[in-house]
Amino acid sequence: MTVEAKKSNPHGMTDIQVLVFIVCAMATMTLALLDGSIVSSAVLPIVRDLDPAHGIERFPWLITAYLLAATAAQPLYGRLSDSYGPRRIYLSALATFLAGSALCATAQSLNQLILFRAVQGLGGGGLMSMTLIVIATLFPPKSRAGRSNAGGALIAAGIIAGPMIGGPLSQELSWRWIFLLNVPLAGLALAGVTWALRLKVKGTRQPVDIFGSVLVASATCALLLGVKTYGEQHSFSGPVVPYFYGGLMMFVFFAVRQLKAADPLMPLTLFKDRVFRPAAILQFVGGFALLSLPVFLINYLNIVRGVDLDAVGLHLIPLAVGVVLVFFGWGRWIAGTGRCKPVLVVTTATAVAATAGLGLAVTRADAPTWQLDVLLVLLGAGLGGVTQIALFMTQSAAAPEELGVVTTTSRFATMLGTTIGGTVLGAVLSTRFASSAEAAGVTDPDAAAARLAALPPARRHLVVDAFAHATGTLLLTAAGLLLLALITALVMGDVNVDEITEDAEVTEVTEEAHDDARTDAEHPLSDSLHPAGATGVGTEGRRTRGDGRRAA
Repeated sequence: MTVEAKKSNPHGMTDIQVLVFIVCAMATMTLALLDGSIVSSAVLPIVRDLDPAHGIERFPWLITAYLLAATAAQPLYGRLSDSYGPRRIYLSALATFLAGSALCATAQSLNQLILFRAVQGLGGGGLMSMTLIVIATLFPPKSRAGRSNAGGALIAAGIIAGPMIGGPLSQELSWRWIFLLNVPLAGLALAGVTWALRLKVKGTRQPVDIFGSVLVASATCALLLGVKTYGEQHSFSGPVVPYFYGGLMMFVFFAVRQLKAADPLMPLTLFKDRVFRPAAILQFVGGFALLSLPVFLINYLNIVRGVDLDAVGLHLIPLAVGVVLVFFGWGRWIAGTGRCKPVLVVTTATAVAATAGLGLAVTRADAPTWQLDVLLVLLGAGLGGVTQIALFMTQSAAAPEELGVVTTTSRFATMLGTTIGGTVLGAVLSTRFASSAEAAGVTDPDAAAARLAALPPARRHLVVDAFAHATGTLLLTAAGLLLLALITALVMGDVNVDEITEDAEVTEVTEEAHDDARTDAEHPLSDSLHPAGATGVGTEGRRTRGDGRRAA
């Protein structure tokens, strides 16, 4: 079999099967993106139906439960994928998301809905990571870079569609349709993926570190609950302290466990890798200071610019355009040159400039709309570039047997950063707003929109101006943090996808020629008589995919 034929169907899948899988994968990723935020636009209908007395106070748990489950499960998905193969774990995540969506639609109390949202988050978090793992398994890095446009379109659709769909759907029909729509779509995707996805990749069948899974999940939940409580209290007191200390202690225990475990869930040796280590920092800082910004921009447009929440998605179109353009641009560049670092540096620098520019622009009431639109396009370029390119580089440099762990560990860093960043930056917003709007009698940003219409014009102007300056402070703080990401990108080594692709093609041809003698267990001859050497794949010149990387 020629290299060209092998490249078109790397795992024996027909062109129709590849197409069906890609369509199903894109659909499920869109559902997962939407369900992380769409619920926030249906607050009143859900509260009115399930818990009119205390629903407003408890509603944030619907978002928290989803995020906790999705974030805490990331390391486990990676190890399961590497141990048992990505196909069955992908199908399990999709089935879990489908079940969670159906349960959410039938919830009869807010407690039930919170519990079912956790089940949905468990599947939704796996959908994102497992789709990335499967696509990285199917396509070599250079080919994957050329197909990056679809990923940008998905993220853009998630930015726009979430605020636009949730509100009208819950008001015109029922909030249950937010979840019911997932059922037929996820069901069709499950059937399509079951038929189409055929992977030759076999897992290592190593036992999964269950104790390590419990430790990292508990540590993540404790830390995120501590962050959530801090965001509500704005002080390190009460339950915040035990949450933080408990979470940090469990993370220490988890690290010790990973050093001793024969089957580590998240091998600490990954952090010795010259590509993965800086990329993990970029993932966390990018999630902290960049991916949490759209929700603050929505609040700014609503409170300061007077945009209705049902239409706010339309005003985020420039942000979505920036995401699509940068995905198209970095995919073409990497596919054409083989180099990743220049695009990473440019997009990170763009993110710094755009965030700082917005921080200055939002404080000016007379700032023209076109100026905000240009800055939102640039912010979209950073939003679609920093963490995504860092993830692409770590996936490209990883050995095939570590692809699952590398992908989910990177996603774990991003999701952890986004959740923590949203809370910490929210605290910056609240503190700055409270000090500016105290004279108007409104010290809580969450209550500003509700009370704004009832205030006299003079006091209303004071509140709007205070919120604008608080948002500016938040954005300038995020820009300062993104400078750390820019420094990290500048010192990070490059990844040459041309060399990696060549290595992968040679490996595929070699494996095809020796398909019946890939391991000692499958070959009847002793090591010394093995035609391919003691390892069954050749003992000289063997290189993993990670050996194809080089310093810039």
